[in-house]
Amino acid sequence: MSKNHDLSVPELGKTEEINLVEWKVSPGENVTQGTEMAEVETMKSTFSLEAPADGQVDEVLAEQGDSVEVGQRLATIKSV
Repeated sequence: MSKNHDLSVPELGKTEEINLVEWKVSPGENVTQGTEMAEVETMKSTFSLEAPADGQVDEVLAEQGDSVEVGQRLATIKSV
């Protein structure tokens, strides 16, 4: 039985504006826990978001350049 894992925007301090700068992976691509999946940017710095689990990128739910919020799901990973 496969299980889905979400890549969500973590709490990044007291920031209000977060932008999705770049996807490092594409749907269908296999990732391992810790693989850099995306880069987000606040007014002060840039952060890498890593895969929370091993699996295959199932869905990408935001586009590069989008403004995103803390807790927002950005992608799903399907365990294989």
